[in-house]
Amino acid sequence: MDFSHQTRRLLLAVLISVSSFRFSETASFAANNPLSPISADSYDSIHGGALLESSGDGGKHLASVHDSDYVVFRGYDFDSGVAGFSARIATPREGTIEVRLDGPTGVLLGSCSFASTGGWESWKNVACKVDNSQAGVRDVYLVFHGQSKRALVNLQSFKFSKTLVGQMNEALPNLAERIDAADDEVQSTNSWGMPEHGFTDDFQDGHLKNWIASGIVAAKDGFNQHYFAGSRNPNFNFALAPDAYINKTDTGGEWRTLAEGAVAADVTLDQPESRPGIGFSSKDGKRWIYAVLNSGNNSVEVWRNFGDGTPALVKSYGHSPNTNWSIQPHVKFHLQLDWSPYSDGLIVFLMDQHSNVLANFRTVVDLPAARHPFMACSGGAARFENFSFDPAIDGWNFKWQWKKSPVLAPDVCNPAVWKGKNGRYYMMWRKFGQDTYHGIASSSNGINWTRISDKVLKCTGDMNVLVDPFGDGLTYITPGGNKMAWYASDGSADYTEWKDTGKNLGDIFGNSRIQEIIDTARYPMIKPIRFQNADYRFIGFTENWVNRPQPHTVVLLSNTLTNWVLADSQPLLPPRADFWGEKGSAIGSAMVLPDGNILLASCSCTFAGYTGAPEPSNVSVIVDGKQPWKVLKTGILPDAPVSRENVWYQGPNFGTAFYYTPENDTLFYYGGFHDFSVGLMRVENFSKSKIFGDNSLVAKIHLADQKDMTLSK
Repeated sequence: MDFSHQTRRLLLAVLISVSSFRFSETASFAANNPLSPISADSYDSIHGGALLESSGDGGKHLASVHDSDYVVFRGYDFDSGVAGFSARIATPREGTIEVRLDGPTGVLLGSCSFASTGGWESWKNVACKVDNSQAGVRDVYLVFHGQSKRALVNLQSFKFSKTLVGQMNEALPNLAERIDAADDEVQSTNSWGMPEHGFTDDFQDGHLKNWIASGIVAAKDGFNQHYFAGSRNPNFNFALAPDAYINKTDTGGEWRTLAEGAVAADVTLDQPESRPGIGFSSKDGKRWIYAVLNSGNNSVEVWRNFGDGTPALVKSYGHSPNTNWSIQPHVKFHLQLDWSPYSDGLIVFLMDQHSNVLANFRTVVDLPAARHPFMACSGGAARFENFSFDPAIDGWNFKWQWKKSPVLAPDVCNPAVWKGKNGRYYMMWRKFGQDTYHGIASSSNGINWTRISDKVLKCTGDMNVLVDPFGDGLTYITPGGNKMAWYASDGSADYTEWKDTGKNLGDIFGNSRIQEIIDTARYPMIKPIRFQNADYRFIGFTENWVNRPQPHTVVLLSNTLTNWVLADSQPLLPPRADFWGEKGSAIGSAMVLPDGNILLASCSCTFAGYTGAPEPSNVSVIVDGKQPWKVLKTGILPDAPVSRENVWYQGPNFGTAFYYTPENDTLFYYGGFHDFSVGLMRVENFSKSKIFGDNSLVAKIHLADQKDMTLSK
């Protein structure tokens, strides 16, 4: 390792706060990204006999690593969450790599076992799950253990990941490519990624309609041939519908589109050994996700297949002493899977024959190729009735499009967007890894952005922007935290000049920060907000990290932007069983809809365990414009992608901002995806979205009057 590299890393370590492992306000560069590949020769210190050797491929690796040796890598930021760890190793022996934080006996993230790879130059990947609850800028310690007194392992590189599902010791797949080469149907004429059409089969006529059946004969009394889903035999049989599928998300050009779908069926086991299930398959049957009823361990199981013929159990739910239901033969169950192959969100519902929900759970299955609905069974006979496919599972029909490349990168997050007096769009963003400086970018169309300055305001937080709230023609910004300052600008030098107004946000009742402020004076259909016999002009949606659930959002009201009233101390979105955020949901952004209600982007958390990020995905929520603490409608699966490594737009969505452009009826949505890029989603023809239906308000409200709409985090 050269001296300049070591010196740079030593400087980084000095700048990290010992008490909180956060960067100080004098830091001038970002922390290291644990999601990027980390070369073993980039260590900061070695304790034991390990040394560097040249590899056969021309690189370097750690060698002569013995039991209890450890290697230190300093200054990695875990705020965006990790769920997996993988290392590229070569060894003829067995042992483990302990992944710890801040010391050789510090927090144990995970323990990664390894066996012989075939020799000291036979390189393979090993992988394991890690604790996803850690955050902050931390030092990574790799501690090696083994029974042999001789050298244990060679280490070439390692990395952390957002997801790790399937077999824990298999090589992680390359998740950077999202094009489905194996499942190459012609793109639908409906270019929004929706399927061609839905279908329903009840099997009452004794044969399958619109299905290809391989080794399966469906009859009124059930299947006659079956396969065992839990085996490692690639020659399984199932039935799929080739003319109904979740369409490709890549429609060409610079945008990707939403894809989602649901399958459901009434299922009855004829025998205790029966393992019936439903799911989505690729056209060639080599990639699939699948939920199966297992009476043997009284559970609902989710399986997946990467394409090599080996099924892998993703999640098993229900096998616990507290389970108050059981999978029994001759009892009809309703099984439903809601899934988005783009955002990888999966929710499984088990209901009784009266549609009462017995169980539901979430998980993540990263198989974009599996898009054809299918059914299968193993072990014994089972009956399937009322099999259905739903092409629009949450009913939003927003028709989201994702821009394939980020609009601003790298190391930026938490965007706030508004339109200046000159008609240009402006974005203030936070420099990731410092939490001190905010920069400015500008755009003529909201899509193509140019950085103006990386150091405009030095403060901590995520900016709230209001255009001319006091009638003085100025634009106001605040980081949103308790008693934090209000800054103002007249737009000089492309909004690079801001002054402290001497005003501050005031008391926000112990909440961590206000994430969105709406000025109802700009929306005559909702002003004012009436609460406890008083009228209020401003709505503040706050993020609460103190009370349970964590996080959650409560609503504040104000007429001055400096004094607030707590409108409702209860969480705006408490944990729910019917959408993605059953752990907690903090608001990301808010905007007023043409019908007078308010659209929220909820940064929703799940217990699925695939990421430690507090804001892994965004779910659309509509609240009452007159009572903004009252939820009217909630999405099911994430609108924005959930977290995954190597792909810029795969979240988590740290900081989001809505902006509506009336001149082309387009809603823009900006997210601080992965904390290293600002990404863009959009909805064209927004006022014609299905959520508004035939509401005559859409025609009556002049959207052009909202040209100064400021909707930001």
